[in-house]
Amino acid sequence: MRTALYGPDGFFVRERPADHFRTSAQSPHFARAIAVLVADVDRALGSPEVFDLVDVGAGRGELLHAVLAALDAPLRARVRAVAVEVSARADDAAAERGATTGTGDTPGADVGPGTAVSWRTELPRGLTGLLLATEWLDNVPLDLARDGSYLDTDLNPCGPLDPADAAWIERWWPAGPDDVVEIGRSRDEAWAEAVGALDAGLALAVDYGHRRERRPILPTVTGFWNGREVPPAFDGSTDITCHVAVDSIAADRADRLLLDQRSALHRLGVTAQRPPLALASTDPVGYVRALAATSEIGELTATGGLGAHWWLAQWMNLDAKKVPFLHE
Repeated sequence: MRTALYGPDGFFVRERPADHFRTSAQSPHFARAIAVLVADVDRALGSPEVFDLVDVGAGRGELLHAVLAALDAPLRARVRAVAVEVSARADDAAAERGATTGTGDTPGADVGPGTAVSWRTELPRGLTGLLLATEWLDNVPLDLARDGSYLDTDLNPCGPLDPADAAWIERWWPAGPDDVVEIGRSRDEAWAEAVGALDAGLALAVDYGHRRERRPILPTVTGFWNGREVPPAFDGSTDITCHVAVDSIAADRADRLLLDQRSALHRLGVTAQRPPLALASTDPVGYVRALAATSEIGELTATGGLGAHWWLAQWMNLDAKKVPFLHE
């Protein structure tokens, strides 16, 4: 999975994710919600001179640019936006927007606050602000297992489990001898590493997933290509994704919040409210636009769809009581 996605000829090295699948991060209403969260975290941090806004798995930077556009000008002037992306396509996106790329530890060292998005192939450290990971964890490579053995891409046994993975399964995914388990320990570790980049602020992961009481019966590993769900190919020709065991991530931390996307967006003021019918007479164009917005927000908050995605928030050196989203 790691080679197919991130190897020299891997899917994310060659392809633009937005060409193959649609995510909440492509919605302006989602970006507006994140902008509200940025403002709240900024106030809780005491309005630092530089506010780091980092997107892990940024694609072509669509979400970062939309969030920046939704911020008030004084705050936007202090925001240092960093896109983290392994693909060489990041160079293309940066060139198109006049930004720069790099690999150093200093966040956005060559792009100052409020100017543009800085591109990185590795996550910078020492951040103060908000770290985003929208539909990133589902692409963090993992192993499959059944009855004490790892499985190969044809679901055949290929070796005994190491003790750490066996312990993870025992705690988080108790299974019968015929059940296939998607071992989420690599996601737990990837998230811990990402949160460790924060000196102070909030880390937010948004992804589809499940909790222990509702683990899937069948493997969720699948592929996407050209807007369609397809069988996963391990030669780099398709996306490969597995749902996330969201409850195992940072499970023993008190500074953590887990809720569904519908509830999260409602907390941030994004709700699908139909415009008053009277507006159709006084402002027909405005009425049509409002209806379209309601439809788009409805898609983001649909109980059986995107609204069932999970938001996992974890904070570092941040007074959660000062961030309404974290305690409403």
